Amino acid sequence: MSAIKKGSFNFNNAAWKGVSADAKDFITQLLTYQPNKRPTAEQAIQHKWIQTMSAQKVDGDNAKDALDNLINFHAHNTMKTATLTFIGSQLISKAEREQLASVFKALDKNADGKLSKQEVKEGYYNHDGRLLSDEEIDKMFDAVDTDQSGYIDYTEFVVASMNEKALMTNERLAGAFKMFDKDGSGTISPSEIKAVLTAGEAKIPQMVLDKILKQVDANGDGQISFEEFQTLMKNAST
Repeated sequence: MSAIKKGSFNFNNAAWKGVSADAKDFITQLLTYQPNKRPTAEQAIQHKWIQTMSAQKVDGDNAKDALDNLINFHAHNTMKTATLTFIGSQLISKAEREQLASVFKALDKNADGKLSKQEVKEGYYNHDGRLLSDEEIDKMFDAVDTDQSGYIDYTEFVVASMNEKALMTNERLAGAFKMFDKDGSGTISPSEIKAVLTAGEAKIPQMVLDKILKQVDANGDGQISFEEFQTLMKNAST
């Protein structure tokens, strides 16, 4: 506590042995004791260490696959979108996450954690050799930008840029099914669907919820089994 009050620190611990001088300088600037001398977030992003890390080369095949999937992504019904978002944010492997993160960082030129239309357009040209029209970019954003923010955030990017078949393995669908099956009964009720899809500030009309239930409840018993859930998720037209 005394050291904190004085703003006193050093890098003598063995844990810092392999850390670069640029990284240490970055940390030192962030821990500047006087607020008026501490860099702003915008200034920190421009630091040499951040810029060097952001400039690391992305695997060409990974970038091309992600960009191909991004432009071919189709908007889904609300339930499928919620399921894909959950899988993309919670259930993908570390290796998959690292691959997609490297592509996202390469596209995110200003490092603000979201992709603008201009950044996506430049990304396609730089990494895939394609010059997309404004109409193509607008169409992509209509499908991918699910919260209509005007940007593609990281979770939206993961859902749209990852191969859908790879995203929806039986194991991952089982994990997503449990997200809906709040009471652990082995089936999903209309109230459980509504609870998940209207969580937070989401406002989904009852008509839309009724349509989703009709689509997924194949035998009309008012309960959705895992088999029915699986069928809906793997149906590319929904």
